[in-house]
Amino acid sequence: MKYAFIFLVTTAVLACNDSNRVTETTGSNNTSTSPKTTTPSDDKKQEDDGAGCYMKVTGRDTAIVILEQKGNELSGKMLYDNFEKDGSRGTVKGKEEGGILKLFYDFNSEGMRSVMEVYFKKVPGGLLRGIGNMDVKGDTTYFTSGINYSDKDAFSKIDCESVKGKFQ
Repeated sequence: MKYAFIFLVTTAVLACNDSNRVTETTGSNNTSTSPKTTTPSDDKKQEDDGAGCYMKVTGRDTAIVILEQKGNELSGKMLYDNFEKDGSRGTVKGKEEGGILKLFYDFNSEGMRSVMEVYFKKVPGGLLRGIGNMDVKGDTTYFTSGINYSDKDAFSKIDCESVKGKFQ
């Protein structure tokens, strides 16, 4: 919420600044002014949405999330590479609601297909994974209540090139 407020204030200040206008004149006495096309940089847009690659390393275990975002819709891939136990890999789909990425992780582990609800909270430089009470219905695990976000469950934003070969 704090970042949204800062963004709005910055946008308002820039909108009031008239120095970014370009004046064009034609052969007649008509003069038109058109605003210089300035849009938030792609980097800022990427920072505002959940798109990108994220990693969490705990000991010898690694978790990776790769996300694409269009509007509030999210899709991507997720991988848990555990050292001495089975890992999992699969796809994620969901949406963003108020800085919370609500995803369903459709994955294979130990030869079985499963679906798990996964929540992430956007924070500067990464994501915090939500932990809470869960229940199982059929092949789907979903949250029932009590979702908390902790720094110990933080995924750091990384360069996607560094994990390019992990999902092949």
